[in-house]
Amino acid sequence: MLRLVGIASPEKRVHDYPFQMSGGMRQRVMVAMALSCQPKLLIADEPTTALDVTIQAQILRLILETREKVGSAIMLITHDLGVVAEVCERVVVMYSGKVLEVAYVNDLFNHPAHPYTQGLLQAIPRLDDTRDRLSIIPGSIPNPANLPEGCRFHPRCQYAEERCQTEQPPLVSPKPSQWVSCWRVVGEKGVDSDVIAATAVKAPLNV
Repeated sequence: MLRLVGIASPEKRVHDYPFQMSGGMRQRVMVAMALSCQPKLLIADEPTTALDVTIQAQILRLILETREKVGSAIMLITHDLGVVAEVCERVVVMYSGKVLEVAYVNDLFNHPAHPYTQGLLQAIPRLDDTRDRLSIIPGSIPNPANLPEGCRFHPRCQYAEERCQTEQPPLVSPKPSQWVSCWRVVGEKGVDSDVIAATAVKAPLNV
């Protein structure tokens, strides 16, 4: 497995201690350990944290190449939207434990529907951006021990209305392959209560 993830001289390295390896090499060992059981699903939680950009790219390429060789599906957990754009096929956007949007990666980046997703994308610096300051999402993440009623994002949402403060919106599908939990989207698309009930039952990851 060490050879599979690109570690040179695996017969020697298998006896090394972690402090004798670089950060990138330790990440490779972790990938090898995870794949040694031949999982059908590999959960990679922030696999590139604390690595420089070059090593990040190597680890991401390694994970994708290994996926093809082993045949495992990958669930990537990350806050880095650049990583999401590069390696993911389908994206689930979560906030304080709630799913706010589900979409294929191209749909999410080109047509974000939830205000939180829009805020995240607007905060990304771009080479062609002429703004003096990047956009920010006002406020702070709520305390998990004291979560707000209704939509958990409403205290920070510029579009929040009274209903958002008391009712949690279900995941509905404004268009095929995209699901959003937002009363504003429901109102704009003219989705009635019967459609909400039907789509909420079929919605992916409706937690």
